[in-house]
Amino acid sequence: MEKSLKSKAVHVLDKAVRVITIAPVMALLLLLSLYFFAPEQGITLVQLLFAVFFLTVLPVSAYPLQPLVPGFKDKGRKGQRDLAIIAAVLGYIGGILHCVFFGAPEVLLVVYLCYLMSGVMIALFSKFTPIKASGHACGIAGPIAAATYYLGPWALLGTVLFAVVLVSSLRMKRHTLPEFLIGGAISVIGMFLSIRIAALIMSLI
Repeated sequence: MEKSLKSKAVHVLDKAVRVITIAPVMALLLLLSLYFFAPEQGITLVQLLFAVFFLTVLPVSAYPLQPLVPGFKDKGRKGQRDLAIIAAVLGYIGGILHCVFFGAPEVLLVVYLCYLMSGVMIALFSKFTPIKASGHACGIAGPIAAATYYLGPWALLGTVLFAVVLVSSLRMKRHTLPEFLIGGAISVIGMFLSIRIAALIMSLI
């Protein structure tokens, strides 16, 4: 009985860890960190609010709105996930367009591009290889890499969180170790590619 209760408690804890570390939440933490701890990047309050909408509010809104959206409302969990992916992609593209046409700082363009490129690479990797790369790991490692690049090595403390989520994912059998690590690596690669691409875009506008 005691072992069963302990097992249930661990399962609940693992689930909670995964829920509170979803990509929109990690994006919010990254945006707040850049705004408060990297003022030299020039993110204004209005630009921060737009970024929070594009990267956090819009993707998360897919879950409560799913029962109301035709074509998704009768598909259960799969409908939620599919609608959330669409909302997230719209947010990434909206953020990129906002940077290009309204003069948001380069750091925000890097963040938007990183999320878009990482999502595309995860989808392609999962489609054309037998390995189902972890989108959850991708959504954690990318913000850690970006925070480290812009804020300094202290942000590497975020790797502790990455390890905690890894353990939770393995215990819940959501991903294997290679799937999780590859997902994380994809977002780090995406972040450095985004820095190059963002610099090129900003030089042209």
